[in-house]
Amino acid sequence: PLERSSEDVDIIFTRLKEVKAFEKFHPNLLHQICLCGYYENLEKGITLFRQGDIGTNWYAVLAGSLDVKVSETSSYQDAVTICTLGIGTAFGESILDNTPRHATIVTRESSELLRIEQKDFKALW
Repeated sequence: PLERSSEDVDIIFTRLKEVKAFEKFHPNLLHQICLCGYYENLEKGITLFRQGDIGTNWYAVLAGSLDVKVSETSSYQDAVTICTLGIGTAFGESILDNTPRHATIVTRESSELLRIEQKDFKALW
């Protein structure tokens, strides 16, 4: 984010305006997100975090999809997929109160995400 030009921010802004998770955001807030967010391009099968982890990031799905897996025993081996997050969805709000993650999130396919670190998310919130 520190190396972004105003042109970079404009490109990100244009792309984010098309994402459902951001459609009701005020343009000033969206601009701030463009300044602090990180772009991640992940392959299929990547675990973003596990159930029980303390969160450090909030995410929005720009492309692809991710499985939400929950375990009764907090063991990844018996986790069951309860839903799939697609383009335009956002997740990771537990970073606001430092509660443990309620699920494990794994990329279902190649996926593009916008990641916002906890300190920036709290400031935006």
